[in-house]
This record gives sequence, C-alpha cells and structure tokens, in this order.
Amino acid sequence: MRLTEFDILKGIGILLVIICHTFMKEIGSFITTFHMPLFFIVAGYFYKQKPFIVHLKKDFRRLVVPYLFICIVIMLIASVQESRVNHSFSIVADVLYGCGTPAWFLLGLFGSRTVFNRVLSVCPNRYMIVSLAISSIPFVISFYEELPTTLSFFSSICGVVFVAIGYYVKQLHVLEFLDSHKMIAITLSMLFWLNTSIFGAVDLHYSVFKLWIVDYLGACGGTYLCYIISKHIDMKTTKLKNVLIWWGYFSFVVFSFHAIEYVFPNWHVIASFSDNTPLRPIVILSFRLLFAWLAVLVTMRISILKNIFFPEFKI
Repeated sequence: MRLTEFDILKGIGILLVIICHTFMKEIGSFITTFHMPLFFIVAGYFYKQKPFIVHLKKDFRRLVVPYLFICIVIMLIASVQESRVNHSFSIVADVLYGCGTPAWFLLGLFGSRTVFNRVLSVCPNRYMIVSLAISSIPFVISFYEELPTTLSFFSSICGVVFVAIGYYVKQLHVLEFLDSHKMIAITLSMLFWLNTSIFGAVDLHYSVFKLWIVDYLGACGGTYLCYIISKHIDMKTTKLKNVLIWWGYFSFVVFSFHAIEYVFPNWHVIASFSDNTPLRPIVILSFRLLFAWLAVLVTMRISILKNIFFPEFKI
C-alpha cells in the first residue's frame, strides 16, 4: 500500500526543484536549504536492507542506468545542435564526469545508499553516528580546498547522513512522536529552516554546508514542514492532492528530463519577448512544467523509456 502523503511530499519536492532552478536569485536560498536533502531523507525512510550485491544491482538499474540515458540524450542533442557542435564533447564530459546538470542527484543517491548499505551491515547499532562521521569528511576537507563534483563522489558522502536520518525516523517511529507534539515540532522546524536559509548554506551538489550540523537541522526542518503540508493536503483536499500525487509518483521521470532541458537553455528564446521583465521566469517555469508533463506522457507510451524508469513495471 502506497503512502499518499509521501507521494505528495515528493510532488512538492520536485516542483520546488524546478521552481528553484527558475527563480534561483529570488527565492533560491530558501529552497536549496532542504529540497535535495528531502529526497535523500525519503529514500532513507523507505530503505530496506539487502545483501550488498543485490542492493548494488537494483540501485544500479534504478539510478545509474537513467543517469547514463540522460548523458546519451545530451550527447545526441549536442551533436546535432549547430551552435553546440564544437562544444559537444566538453558538454558530455562535464555531464558524465563532472555531473554538470541536476542529474548529479542520481549518482549522488546511488553512492549514498551504497555507502549506507555497508554502514548498516557493519554497524547496525551505531549507523546514525557513523553516517554522521562519514558525512562530515567533505565538510572538513572543504576548509583546505574546493571539492570537485566529479561523479558526485563527495555528494554521495554528504548524502549518507540524510539517508540515515530517513531510516532512523522510520525505525524509531519519529513521525508518530512528532505528531503528538506537533506545535513544538513545527515551531522548531520553522526556526531551523529559517536559520539555515538566512545564515547557513546547503548545496549537496557542491558538498557545501556552511554551518554543518546546524544546516542538517535546517534541511530536516524544511523537509518536516513539507511533510506536514503534505499530510494536510492528503486529508483536506482532493484536486490538489491528485495533482501532487501525480507529480510525486512520476518525480523520477520529471527530474531526469528536467536535467536534460536544464543543459540546453536555447529554448529560452520562447521568452525573449519578456526579457528583463518579471514575466520571463514565469514563462520559463510554465514551459518547464509543460515539458515535464509531456515527458511523462511519452515515457509511459514508449516501452524502452518505460523500462528505463520503471524496470519492474510496477505502475
């Protein structure tokens, strides 16, 4: 049985990703605080321990194969786009090795879940503190040099703690506890989120956590606030609920195709009539949402794409 509040939560999350990439200057700092950790936390919440090889094969199929698909599509587009012909190799290299699009998330989640699998196997009773220690490594190194984004290596390490948090929340029934102290939990979450949004910084892609554990709390706070909103929508509305469930259920497909269009900004000419006006980002956001919606429709009608994003065909 699917938990619809989590589909709604992922729907809110993926819409915030697209909104953030469109209105980065205006509201980006308030969204980046938690929008990517949210997906790592949800992944941890539903994580089930498996033998390492079984886990590796399944996650490779579900995360790495779609990532390679994104790289291939970008390579093909770059090779036929006249203005990008001379730069197609550099674009592909940047995406494949440097994770130069939102697709970094796929490799980052793959790495985080893989590391967490080992942590949970070796230290089943201390997985939380071990995950925290592992995730602190990039924070310490960043004091001495800028961390590369190659193959999302450091992003994977940073993300381990959020996978562990999600797993911890599920195993210890933390949400049930917070529900019994809802007003206190909401107040603290709001304070943590605002504190990180104003004074801290969170960027999993570049392994940036300005205030370290304080930023972890901010990410958890923002995620919990979205969860509370999701539960309210699940219980109180119908139309909005169904819309967000759709975006959440297909968030993986939406994210993947958004990563493709994000690399090729030439389509922004559709908004040229509104350059340097408040209307331009609204037009771009509308296009991105339309593009994502069409991408899902196409994916569900082409068996190859359906197999890439839903290998188990449990639709």
